[in-house]
Amino acid sequence: MAAITTYVAISVIIFIYGLLEIDQQIVSKVGLLIFGLLVFTLVEYLFHRFVYHSGKDYLEEGNWQYKVHGVHHEHPTDKDLLAMPIPLAIMLSTIFFGIFWLIMGINTFFFWPGFFIGYAGYLYVHYIVHTRKPPNNAFNILWSHHHLHHYVYDNKAYGVSSPLWDIIFGTMPPKNEPLPRQKRRRPSKN
Repeated sequence: MAAITTYVAISVIIFIYGLLEIDQQIVSKVGLLIFGLLVFTLVEYLFHRFVYHSGKDYLEEGNWQYKVHGVHHEHPTDKDLLAMPIPLAIMLSTIFFGIFWLIMGINTFFFWPGFFIGYAGYLYVHYIVHTRKPPNNAFNILWSHHHLHHYVYDNKAYGVSSPLWDIIFGTMPPKNEPLPRQKRRRPSKN
């Protein structure tokens, strides 16, 4: 949880700096923050689906997909496999800041905090999903969605922090699927 607090604090500091130092309408600043959050959910979905699950052999130990993600599918409750190390995450977020700066300039001070808060939110949801029993609140939807991905359909339900892109891209699992109690099955061939 220290990572989540760190990422949110960095994001808030950057956003406040932008609020105080950059002359722009507040509606525009908040809109860019929300847009950054939305873009993060899309990037999360695309990476999970097309990078981490690329190839049919992502669960084979010798492949790079296994090293970056398949190992998490084999050991989904291992807390050490739920997030990348803080220094690596900060380094990657700095690279993203630079890419966004090249694309949108000064607006990066509003967009990037939303993107990084999106990552912090993803970490929070992912941690809760893999370490807690199903909650009796709004997180139950995300908990169930991600558990279906891990235990029933590894070729569906790629969104962790939101099912939005699964809905848009047609990768939602069937409705009313019961949650399994058995151990993870081998990946789908589809």
